[in-house]
Amino acid sequence: MDNRPTIAEVQEWVLKLHNTCEQTITNEERKEQHKYAVMVQRPQDKKFLVKMLDESSQIRDRKKLAARIKTLIDRYGVPEFLNKRDTFLFKMYQTFGHHFDFIAIPIIKKRLRMDTSKVILDEARPKLTRHLSERAQQKVGQNVNLLGEVVLGNGEADHRYHHYLEALEAPDINYISVKISGIYAQTHALNYEESFPELVKRMSALYQKAIDFPHTDENGVKRAKFVNLDMEEYKDSHFTLRLFKTVLSKPEFKDYSAGIVVQAYLPDAYDFQTELLEFANARVAEGGAPLKMRLVKGCNLEMETVISSLRGWPNPILSTKTEVDANYLHILERALLPENAKALHIGVASHNLFTIAYAYLLSQKNNSSEYMTFEMLEGMADHVWRAQSQLGNHIILYAPVVKDEHFLNAVSYLVRRMDENTAPDNFLTHSFNLKPGTDTWNFLQKQFEEAYHKKDSVSHIPTRTQNRLLPYSPVPPSDVMKNEPDTDFDLPQNQEWVRKIFAKWKKSSADTPEIIPLQIGAETIICEKRHKYMDRCQNDEVCICEMSQANTEQIKQIIGIAEKDPAGWRNTTLEERHRIMFEAANRLGDMRGDLIGSMCAVTGKTVLEGDVEVSEGIDYARFYTTTMKKFATLHDVDITSKGTILVISPWNFPCAIPIGGIVAGLAGGNTVILKPATVAAPVAWLFAKAFWDAGVPKEALQVIITDREALKELTTAPAIKHIILTGGTDTAQSIARTNPSTPLSAETGGKKYDYPYSLGRP
Repeated sequence: MDNRPTIAEVQEWVLKLHNTCEQTITNEERKEQHKYAVMVQRPQDKKFLVKMLDESSQIRDRKKLAARIKTLIDRYGVPEFLNKRDTFLFKMYQTFGHHFDFIAIPIIKKRLRMDTSKVILDEARPKLTRHLSERAQQKVGQNVNLLGEVVLGNGEADHRYHHYLEALEAPDINYISVKISGIYAQTHALNYEESFPELVKRMSALYQKAIDFPHTDENGVKRAKFVNLDMEEYKDSHFTLRLFKTVLSKPEFKDYSAGIVVQAYLPDAYDFQTELLEFANARVAEGGAPLKMRLVKGCNLEMETVISSLRGWPNPILSTKTEVDANYLHILERALLPENAKALHIGVASHNLFTIAYAYLLSQKNNSSEYMTFEMLEGMADHVWRAQSQLGNHIILYAPVVKDEHFLNAVSYLVRRMDENTAPDNFLTHSFNLKPGTDTWNFLQKQFEEAYHKKDSVSHIPTRTQNRLLPYSPVPPSDVMKNEPDTDFDLPQNQEWVRKIFAKWKKSSADTPEIIPLQIGAETIICEKRHKYMDRCQNDEVCICEMSQANTEQIKQIIGIAEKDPAGWRNTTLEERHRIMFEAANRLGDMRGDLIGSMCAVTGKTVLEGDVEVSEGIDYARFYTTTMKKFATLHDVDITSKGTILVISPWNFPCAIPIGGIVAGLAGGNTVILKPATVAAPVAWLFAKAFWDAGVPKEALQVIITDREALKELTTAPAIKHIILTGGTDTAQSIARTNPSTPLSAETGGKKYDYPYSLGRP
């Protein structure tokens, strides 16, 4: 038998809930609703408010902030949602008040604190005491969320952690939300194993504190306080769930109930729920306490979108609002089945009247309402939770609190909430002065109906499936440039890939170091003079390899080969070079792990630093010929090679920068001599193989290291037609003075404003 509510039943109960809301709303709340309605209709008002809130928390200099607020008023105008008094004050400020920053700015900050006091509560006693007492008398729960200083290092993390512990000792706080980023500062996918024991220790201490300092409920019964573990960015979602399960599997917490958030905007959310249900059911079957899932839509949409775009990853979030709502309903249906709800209680976190109605009716039909709470944001649409309370629903309000000295740091929370709740497709955007039968009502009703019809078919397949353990998927030559994705280290298979890199590249003193020969065109020789490379990740105690160094006579041979171009690289067509560069890019992609391992061992780079360099190098390999093909179509542009290009690259970017230099030369049909920084040269020798194997003749790309005397021969040779240097300013100036006739493209340290161009260089 299908117990799920019909659309008609939902519509009927929404009208009942709406009518009750209208009966409970106060005049003050109507005025607030009108302000929001005006702001939503005028995008410039929202921009002004968001920017003013954000910049008030970022700009510490009073005069600069005063000038900036004046600029915002000039740009966006005085917001129309303000009352007459505030409108007059802002116009006065715009005219002359900004000159008196020592008076105006403290007033503005104080007013911001006052106007946001219902959304971000003052942690100071007795204000918080009065607020919590009032909510307790109203039989409304408070999920206290401690805001404060930004957690950047261990000091701030320790302070926040102890702040949580202190809050759990307060007799009137019985429910808190905790974020792992708030209690541990250095969490990253590649140090999960190092951070996990400490996080287990800290979460255990928080749970134990909740047990040791119980609260007394309205019936006089002492109960352990509730700790809810918040989900944050997608990157930490699996890790957070693992932490939750690990800590609550400890024997001492068998009888303790705690909660965790699941975000419905992730297609993975259904799998998260599955894992939680299996864990909770097994726990209860063994006599343990039930757990709780707080179901939210999601709160990091913009951040996830930006990060995905920057990294070249698929967005982990469902692509439409309808899909998110549908997923929410689908998860809700399984959560409210009696056999599931008994073991895994459910917190329905939503302001959407249609979602609330569906959850209410579903719980009634399934007889599972005793395991469900409705959860809303403190200070947002208070009349809705009052109406729900009147209708007999159990309400918990998510209540951010902050001390006055940290209020400006908490503004980021307010800005995010403001941006989310006034987004075009958000229910709250349209809820201000909402009336049945209006276009707005019909829009929201249709939005729900679309989600309702889609809920049984929404995808639960995660979008991020990158697997570096698999062979690289070649990218065919294209006239459209597409950036290479970085490695998504949040995925378990890619973490395993990193461990394999370490296993391969971590040499021991028993291993025989590789001898890298000197390349002279297509030939190689082993020289007596070689540079030794010690493993920078093992305190320079293990030799990785030795690389042969060229002397002056050998340099002359190398230059002669590059000048003669015996393999005919200069005669290749742009289309041929385009194909070869794309093949080289594919081979670089295939050797990503070895390039990272080499950079770690040879130069001491971290895996993260090395990974983005490989991506950038692959992009360079595809970029130059793709761009040149566009220029080649222009009738007034001729493309001819210059001859031999010398590329001198730095030690600190041993992969991306030299690849960019050699591809710039090769793409134009030039032969290239790469002289990498000696201390990083094995990395260059490794990636050069990708170009040789792709079809670049060894005579067209030669990679060498030299002593200082031989280097001078290289930088002053007439056969060198252009030099590309990334390095120190002194080096650039020295080359410019000793060889003023050869064009030099130099990117220097930037610490001095003495550029070689001041010497009259082209």
